[in-house]
Amino acid sequence: MKTRIRFKWAVAVVLLPCILLSAAITAHTPPTETTAVRQTVVDFLNWYKANMLSISKINLVDQKPGKPYAVNFKSTEQYLSALKHSQLLTDRYLGEWRTYFKQRQEGFRLSPQNEGPPTGFEYDLVMLSQDVETQMDSLKTLKIHSVNVHGNLATVKFLLLDEYEFRLVKRDNRWQINEILNLSAE
Repeated sequence: MKTRIRFKWAVAVVLLPCILLSAAITAHTPPTETTAVRQTVVDFLNWYKANMLSISKINLVDQKPGKPYAVNFKSTEQYLSALKHSQLLTDRYLGEWRTYFKQRQEGFRLSPQNEGPPTGFEYDLVMLSQDVETQMDSLKTLKIHSVNVHGNLATVKFLLLDEYEFRLVKRDNRWQINEILNLSAE
């Protein structure tokens, strides 16, 4: 009888922590970094789909009668502020667009343009595509091909009519998109 009680006690002592640990892991497992990176991309695409129409109404380029195109820097800041509101893009990403707008203004100064779509603004600047509405409509068919995480850096490659690579960084325990590449357009 003593042996049977000791055996049951020994089994309980060994198995109980395993059972409790298993339950704790199941109940409180944080998402893996890969899952968090993937979710950041999906969250951004869904956010952009929901906000694309209002963002696209911001007039980034002006043309006054009889004058060539000019970048509207007040509007570009409004545009960048709207994108920042997603909280899923880095300040570096937004800063790259500020630089781009300055370069485009310099391009307009050097080569004045007053007809046709303004050079450098003839496509959606976020998705780098002219077919962004169709892309957002097909978001349900998003196919993520790979997610690679290396410390605080990650890349996500996916198909959304075009091939994309989003590069992310982790800061303050949050993943944010640092660069968007349309591989089909390059």
